Formats: sequence, C-alpha cells, structure tokens
Amino acid sequence: MGLAVGDALGAPVEFMEPGSFTPVTGMRSGGPHRLPAGYWTDDTSMALCSGMSLYIKGAFDPEDHMQRFLRWYREGYLSSTGRCFDIGVRTRHALARFESEGQVFAGKESFDSAGNGALMRLAPLLIRYGNDPEQAVELALDHCRLTHADSRCLEANQMLARLAMAMLAGAGKTAVFEQLSADRDRYRHREMRALAGGSFLEREPPEIRGRGYVVASLEAALWAFAKSDTFFDGALLAVNLGEDSDTTGAIYGQLAGTFYGYRAIPQQWREALFQHEFIVALADLLMGCEAEPLPQEWF
Repeated sequence: MGLAVGDALGAPVEFMEPGSFTPVTGMRSGGPHRLPAGYWTDDTSMALCSGMSLYIKGAFDPEDHMQRFLRWYREGYLSSTGRCFDIGVRTRHALARFESEGQVFAGKESFDSAGNGALMRLAPLLIRYGNDPEQAVELALDHCRLTHADSRCLEANQMLARLAMAMLAGAGKTAVFEQLSADRDRYRHREMRALAGGSFLEREPPEIRGRGYVVASLEAALWAFAKSDTFFDGALLAVNLGEDSDTTGAIYGQLAGTFYGYRAIPQQWREALFQHEFIVALADLLMGCEAEPLPQEWF
C-alpha cells in the first residue's frame, strides 16, 4: 500500500524540475499522463503483476512474472487506466527480448542500464518471503534480473530487501542505519558503499535528486525516510523532489510502509487510491491471510 500511495502521490509532478510546480500536499490529478487523483503508474502495475504471480504460483516463477509484465505492456493488464501509458526504456527492451527470444532473465548488462525499474516493484516479493529473510534477499536478485541486470541495480534491490527485512524484525531507524553502514563492504560499487555508509544523512537537495538512476532514487527515498518521523511527512519530501517522482514515492513508500505500518498511511490517501481494497486484499493473500475476493480480470 505504501508503494502504491507513493506512486500515486508522485505521478502528477513526474518529469517536473524541483521547485517548478506547486508543492504536492495530497492526492491530486494531472501530470504528464493526465491521471485522475489517486491513480497509479507503471510502478504499481508491475508490482501487482508480480504480486499476482506470487499468489497464483505460490512461489517466485520468473516465466509467469514475465508473461504478466508482457500482458501489462501489450494489453494494459493491471493498469489503472486499462492501457500501458508509461514504461521505462530498459523494461521495454527486456520485454521485447522476452517476447522475441523467450529469454526470461532479459535484463541487459551494460554501463548505462542502471535504472530503478525493478526497485520500484519489489514489495510483493518482500511480503511473500517476509518470514524468510535470506530467501527474500536472494530472490531480490532474480526478480531484478528479469528486466535489469546492471550490478548497481542488483545491489540496490538487495539493499532494499535487507532494509525491509530488518524493519520487519522490529529494528528502529537508528539500528537499521547502523546495520546498513556495518554491511557497506558487501557492496561492490563505490556509490552503493557510500549510500550504505549514510550519504543520505549528510546531503540535501539539490545534491539529493529523485532521478531514474537507481542509486540516486534509492538515496532520495532513504533521505526522505531519514528526514521525517511520519509516513505523511516523508512521502511529501520524496515526491516534491520532482523528476522521477512517482518512482521515488514508490520506493519511499515501500520503506515507510514497512516501517510505520498500514494504518500510519493517512486514511484520506488510502481511500483516494484507485482499487485500494484490492491492493490490500492481494497483500493479505500473499501473507496467507483471508481476504476479499480479487476481480477476475486480475487473474
């Protein structure tokens, strides 16, 4: 729910330069895709594809994941508008590779492919494997490799998984950040080590930017999380960075939703979110709880 709320909050100011728009204070319509208030973008659509695959298959099934991603891209499956209106370049290339060659782990390994298109959709995997932290962290790699194979993307997805697992175990913010710093040498890339070491605690905008580059977007989400004490305040810090605001919001939402819990997300935001009751139901089903039936078109 945190992922979807953050996505929907950021959608109206996506691609806008920070400071060039009226600050976001709640759900509103507009943006490059002219979405109604509370509607979400590709971040949530792909997360729902992942969640449905994990629920129906009962485990991580990469082939089924890619089939559902392709249905979203080609047919608008699990889109808030019924069509795919936004897709990252690397995700589109990976789905084309899967469609033409049948390559399941279709992420390309190249220097310029370190986008945030896998990090934005990780939450369902973390929910499904929340009771098995080691497997959650390991599967975060395979989940990323479906569309993004740059090692910075892989490390960022594992970092988010480790952070979420620590929060689910009850760690407070200080303990989470201390453990992240203690583990910084496990990360290969200099920027990822700097991020683990707490760069987000020492920097402020405009150095902090909500860009599509995976390290920058994770840093921006961690900055918003560290600089706030509520889901509300941090979400507004995240999306008002502009640029790739929907994804910054979605990554922040995964962190803050895990840490603060469902009821800490403002009720007016939850109720304004398109299909919020089905998103909650899917999360409950992934946890093995009873839930309201999902719409047939989601299957």
